[in-house]
Amino acid sequence: MAVQPDPAEQRPPAPAGWYARTPQEAAAALGVDPATGLSSARAAELRLANGPNALPEEEPAPAWRRFLDQYRSYMQIILVAAAVVSLLVKQWGTAVVLALLTLLNAVVGLRQEGKAVSAMNALKSMMKETARVRRDGTELEIPATELVAGDIVLIAAGDQVPADGRIIEAHALQIDESALTGESVPAAKDAGTLPDDRRGPGEQSNMAFMNTPVTHGSGVLVITGTGENTEVGKISGMLSATAKEETPLTRELNSLTLWIASAAGLTMIVMFVLGRSRGQAWDVLFVSAVSLAIAAIPEALPTVTQVILSVGSLNLARRNAIVKELPSVETLGFTSAINSDKTGT
Repeated sequence: MAVQPDPAEQRPPAPAGWYARTPQEAAAALGVDPATGLSSARAAELRLANGPNALPEEEPAPAWRRFLDQYRSYMQIILVAAAVVSLLVKQWGTAVVLALLTLLNAVVGLRQEGKAVSAMNALKSMMKETARVRRDGTELEIPATELVAGDIVLIAAGDQVPADGRIIEAHALQIDESALTGESVPAAKDAGTLPDDRRGPGEQSNMAFMNTPVTHGSGVLVITGTGENTEVGKISGMLSATAKEETPLTRELNSLTLWIASAAGLTMIVMFVLGRSRGQAWDVLFVSAVSLAIAAIPEALPTVTQVILSVGSLNLARRNAIVKELPSVETLGFTSAINSDKTGT
């Protein structure tokens, strides 16, 4: 009777990490000759299939969505509710003023966000990176976004590593990997082959990683990962998946708003009960109670807060710091200590 082999034994062994492959094996796996590099046609095919060598960017929200987001705070919601109630009790002037205040708050917030986005776009346009590659047997300089897996890239002191790659030549090469490992001393790099075990980026001496600066020497590497498939891309993915938390200022304002709304509601009830006990008319009591509740709401608080935060964002901008969301300015005021360790700083 024939013995059937175990299906697990028939599976090919899992491919070793790039650091555990020799330069020849890495180049062969990527279908490239290090001496000539990829052909332009092959590079175009890979770029079309895998996309540009860039980190994924968040899709900008439409204008109407960003406008509605300005009405998510409790204070804005209460002001809108107060404007609606003012209309119901025919307090036309109060309703118009409240509506204009909420609109002013939304416009100020949108304007500040627009400034931050414009500033970041301007910075991105100034930071166009290039890479020296071998294509069709010649060396040329191309935008870093056009790199694909299999490209042969030449790096030297002063360059930024444009994508993750296996080093196939190294001449006194050192790279500052502090953004990934926290190590302040540049890491020495070589083209040797490492054992096939689990190694973090800081232990892969024959790999170069995206957005790390070359501090000394020169080298040649074959690109193994681009865009979101790089170590930096993995960090970017984890950051984008992190749940968004409320800032301390938002929590404080929401708490204050709820306290004010509760106090105003309680005042309305007490006033209504006392008025009825004295025989006053329902309609008169209702208008008076609503007017008193509206008067208790600090309508100008969101506007004043927006103005103060806008001034703070301008002060930060003078120090080359760009704040995308206004409440983040005030968050710095709540920071008393920043704790960080060597890894992942």
